[in-house]
Amino acid sequence: MSDSASTVEHAPLLSPRFVWKLTGVVTVLCVITLAIAVAGRMIGKSISYAGNTADRTLHEIVIGNDVVSLPANVIRFESQRRSGAQDAIDTYFSWPGMNGYSEARRDIFSQTRSAHGLIFARIAQATMSRDMSGRFTPIYNRLTDGPAVAGPNGLVSFRLRPGAGYANELMYVEQSPAERPYAVRCLVEDPGTETNFTTMTGCQRDIFIGKDLSVTYRFSIDLLPHWQQIEQDVRQRIEMALQN
Repeated sequence: MSDSASTVEHAPLLSPRFVWKLTGVVTVLCVITLAIAVAGRMIGKSISYAGNTADRTLHEIVIGNDVVSLPANVIRFESQRRSGAQDAIDTYFSWPGMNGYSEARRDIFSQTRSAHGLIFARIAQATMSRDMSGRFTPIYNRLTDGPAVAGPNGLVSFRLRPGAGYANELMYVEQSPAERPYAVRCLVEDPGTETNFTTMTGCQRDIFIGKDLSVTYRFSIDLLPHWQQIEQDVRQRIEMALQN
């Protein structure tokens, strides 16, 4: 047998150079596959959060003359989850408990057709001299249409005149001789009734807190019978966040 024939018989089927190239290609494909898997999980997790976050990092936010310290998971919008000066901050809490977003409470915060069990609160610098309780006697009381109707848990309701810019709204007021009674505005579904209504965050009230803050909070009208506890919880939660 010739030397050339022997060389051909003993030559390796795969050259070292080819093996290295093949190994490199396989490695790159593995890295790409892993990256796609990781990115897919991250994107899927982000989509499942739908803008919410379970992060509890505290942010100190300056609004006017007040400073509030809030964890990221109670701040509704991602763009506001930062420390520093801001015009306003939008927050949300599960109720009862006034807790922020978490995996355990995902279903409560991810509702699209209801806001049951949620309280939304916008914190901003006050622009009016009176909050809603202070405005009832001099303003809202003059805009009511018809007699008072008994409401839940010590409240009475007044229909607000549509011509005054309050179409399909009721004003619920505490039955109290106080000059500053509890007052809250609620949207109603059917302008011809005072009992059948379903809205996502049908009731809205604003209060003064801190040095110069106005807190406008909203909740489902289904929670109106718990108005006293909700008022107390909102005040305590925002006051707890204030930095003296």
